[in-house]
Amino acid sequence: MPAPIVVPDRLNMAEWFLDARVAEGLGDKTAIYCGDVQVTYRELVAASCRVTNLLRSLGLRIEDRVQLLLLDTPEFAAAYFGVLRAGCVAVPTNTWLLPADYAYYLEYARPRAVIVDAEVYPQLEPVWRDAPYPPIVIVVDRGGAPVPKDTLDWHAELARQPDTARTEPTYRDDFATWLSSSGSTGKPKCVVHMHHDFVWNTIAYAQRTLGIKRDDITISAPKLFFGYALASNMLFPFSVGGSCVLVPERVAPERWYGLVERYRATQFVTVPTTIAKMLDHLDEAGRRDLSSLHSLVSAGEALPSRLYRLWKQSTGVEIYDGIGSAEMFHVYITNRPGDVKDGSLGKIVEGYTYRLIDDDGRDVPPGEIGTLVITGPSAGQGYWRMRDQSRATFWGDSVKGADKFHVDADGYFWFCGRGDDMLKCSGVYVSPVEVENCLLGHPAVHEAGVVGYRDADGLERAVAYVELAAGHAAGEALAADILAHARANIAAFKAPRRIEFVAALPRTETGKIKRGELRKLAASLT
Repeated sequence: MPAPIVVPDRLNMAEWFLDARVAEGLGDKTAIYCGDVQVTYRELVAASCRVTNLLRSLGLRIEDRVQLLLLDTPEFAAAYFGVLRAGCVAVPTNTWLLPADYAYYLEYARPRAVIVDAEVYPQLEPVWRDAPYPPIVIVVDRGGAPVPKDTLDWHAELARQPDTARTEPTYRDDFATWLSSSGSTGKPKCVVHMHHDFVWNTIAYAQRTLGIKRDDITISAPKLFFGYALASNMLFPFSVGGSCVLVPERVAPERWYGLVERYRATQFVTVPTTIAKMLDHLDEAGRRDLSSLHSLVSAGEALPSRLYRLWKQSTGVEIYDGIGSAEMFHVYITNRPGDVKDGSLGKIVEGYTYRLIDDDGRDVPPGEIGTLVITGPSAGQGYWRMRDQSRATFWGDSVKGADKFHVDADGYFWFCGRGDDMLKCSGVYVSPVEVENCLLGHPAVHEAGVVGYRDADGLERAVAYVELAAGHAAGEALAADILAHARANIAAFKAPRRIEFVAALPRTETGKIKRGELRKLAASLT
């Protein structure tokens, strides 16, 4: 049995993940690769201290929230650890959203300050001044252009700050980071996490289960605003003195092979959708030296067995597929080095326990399907300002989700679907209700029902079954127009992949859409 994980009572993540590396003599080691830029641990510590001093000069105090709307660049890392060093709370947020989404966050999370990349600022600009509690806005323009009126210039402000700072002596149970978890209405829920949660899971999963090492160089397809990537492509390598590659732009699937070769990455953090798209470009893989790459880490959605086998046969590189959640911070069930079972999600991470329960809360018999209740020290405190939902989901150190599994006789978990209507497309939860409400804004749509279907690779996609308003005729041009409407009014990753026209949607006696009937229709789609 491994020794129990002991997390110190006094704990600040900036010291544990960063400062300790400098103390170990790794100050001149590269922590971040980004384009042609390399940032050492010592330089990153200094940059984070400048951020801490800036926040304090602006009047921010311990527990004040700072929203991060940043791309995957060294500025993200400096801002994140600078916020934590100040004792403030980081709220990393999806940078692919629309102004209405950011207006929601400004009212819901009430950040005292927002640090935003200039590329993202146009989506924040229409709403931040009218927020109930307008934040201080700090703009990071990586091109050096003047920042907008009423905002602060990141570069100019940091240049005035000392590169050393007092680290707030936070406790392990002080709030550190809020991670976003999508809700059934489409409005995000912020999971409140403490400094302790990140350190505990880093030791249990990254260090003890995956065996991340000092010579590892990670690279990630998901972005740092996802808790999955925040840990896998920053916190985890930093915890052992490794390095990460940050890629701010969206990357075409075939380009990942070249990026792995360029930076000699050892571990690629990804999702099944990206793996499927990369497999369409194996000719590019054959032209690249991938000898540095020892593994892929996959999560976000179950990895179809066919994709696993094709990738392994084509590249020889292992995939460690697992499952985690924002509520539990990160992965708690996974395949691992020397123990991979094709098609399964692997075994439980040491230190976590579980139950599988039926709809009445009773444990299901061994081998039967049940809803997962996962228990472990990395569980969040609950959802911010959502009492009823918190009590339904968080049971002390236990989290009851909607995912259904069965566990075989050898202890491997097998994903069997979700017990609610949420979709998971490209590793991101999507609310069908939000998509349906958007589609109803198109003049040709009388009613819409959105469900998931499996494509040829076995990955979940969203399809919208549309009942047309009078005077409109079904056709490819109209379908394309409805899809364009969706992409223009909700974040593109939430839009359905296809439109199917129906004369009438199936309904219950009370008029509710029968999603089960739509799922049966969707099962025949490819």
